[in-house]
Amino acid sequence: MKKILIFGLFCFSMMLGSAQTQPMKFLGIGMNSTMSTFVSKLKGKGFVEDVNHTKPNYTVMKGTFAGERVKLEVRSAAKTHLVYKVDVFFNMSTQFTYPDLQGRLSGKYGEYAQEVNDIKDEPIYVKYTTDYSKWQTDTDTLTQAYNMIILSKCSYHSTSPVVISYIDGKNSKVEALEVNSDF
Repeated sequence: MKKILIFGLFCFSMMLGSAQTQPMKFLGIGMNSTMSTFVSKLKGKGFVEDVNHTKPNYTVMKGTFAGERVKLEVRSAAKTHLVYKVDVFFNMSTQFTYPDLQGRLSGKYGEYAQEVNDIKDEPIYVKYTTDYSKWQTDTDTLTQAYNMIILSKCSYHSTSPVVISYIDGKNSKVEALEVNSDF
């Protein structure tokens, strides 16, 4: 009986040790899939691929998000083709303001972890946003990478006043390792 109890505790501790977070989801679609699978599921939700702007590991799609016409930029890792980021670009005519979206995202994901205002251009590197808020969600226990959502005001993108970025922590870490593997 003692052996069975010890074995059961061992199995339970192994399950806890290997527990990982859920992948980031966009429109209910897990970002733990390949680009082709993810794009196929988005097409099932009414999005259309913009073949004029699509290239390897980068797909542009158009469709409806939160009742608004938007452009999506979906990015995947070069070798594994796992989706690690989805950017949602709202049109200039959007009904949503930065504070509106900030409130909606806070309602779903809790208070934001970081807020930065009035980022200025630097001589060497130009910052592309004027304000942004970042939410951190689940942390992967193995990689210590966390999923995040970033709401940005755009000063560089003439057709979109706000952008929401959904970033899968585990897959973005994989993508960074792939990019830096040649160095």
